[in-house]
Amino acid sequence: MTAGAERMAQTDPHGLTLSLIAVTTVFTALLILYFIYGLIGKASRRGLGGSAPKAPAKGMDNETAAAIALALEAECGLEVEAAIALALELHLRNAVHDDEPGFITIAPHGSAWSDKSLTFRKTPVK
Repeated sequence: MTAGAERMAQTDPHGLTLSLIAVTTVFTALLILYFIYGLIGKASRRGLGGSAPKAPAKGMDNETAAAIALALEAECGLEVEAAIALALELHLRNAVHDDEPGFITIAPHGSAWSDKSLTFRKTPVK
């Protein structure tokens, strides 16, 4: 072992060759992992069938939507139909979300963990 280290110290006293080999090895390993994970990602997107997946449906098919519209028109007025259609559209596009205020609205409550009289050690009475 020491003979190899001494020979390396004589041929490359500043360690540039060893550093270049180490950096090249690390980047080569990272590049190989990048390609492997990319292939795994493509394979998982295609599924087990081996073909590219179909585009996800934006909503429901036309026949179902027409049946729902006719049933709602028969039962309710057009306002209810419009409200349900808007709610379905927002739900299917994942456009419904709450706007959070910039402050916390939960009132703090005391506990034994936050009680200052319990967190300090009491000096014993002599």
